[in-house]
Amino acid sequence: MKWIFVFALLLLPAVSRSEGLTRAASEPAQHFAARVVPLGPDDDSHVLETRWNGRPVIFIDVAQGQDRRLLALEQSVDGSYRKLEVTTAEEEGGLADVAAIGFADHGGAQRLIVILTWPVQHADVSGTLYEVRIFDDAKPGETKLTFLKALSDRLSANSCDCTRDGGKTEHFRFKTIAGVRAELKHLGQ
Repeated sequence: MKWIFVFALLLLPAVSRSEGLTRAASEPAQHFAARVVPLGPDDDSHVLETRWNGRPVIFIDVAQGQDRRLLALEQSVDGSYRKLEVTTAEEEGGLADVAAIGFADHGGAQRLIVILTWPVQHADVSGTLYEVRIFDDAKPGETKLTFLKALSDRLSANSCDCTRDGGKTEHFRFKTIAGVRAELKHLGQ
């Protein structure tokens, strides 16, 4: 029995490595993303390769039906990648767009900022609806980012950048990553 336990412990690191997603040395981010998240040639998708908390990360947003799904492929210390669910932007009178992705320093790590937009075109209002979503960085073993709902809701209040019937105009304050960062700093977040 003791030998089985020791053998299982020896296999554990190998199993962990084999579960990671492998990217070829010269493989473009778009090709790697298409392998991991099957993307068709006509899919409405976007790929962004960047660094988050010192690690290479590839963000993929793809339209699935009427929703837009955002995922991240984060490189581990061993060079493999893990797939992380970030968020799904549900249909809101139209298909969402990921308008911006950025980061804000917080307590020695970076939080993820995602700015989503939807077109607004109704009889009495037209423009753009915005939503800011803030996430904590991923911890080991997690497959989904932690959504900071209360903070996100606070930044997404009065989110219509629209013209209403009669010429009344509304402006949303946080259309850029820099604007969101400044507000987070102001809030002590």
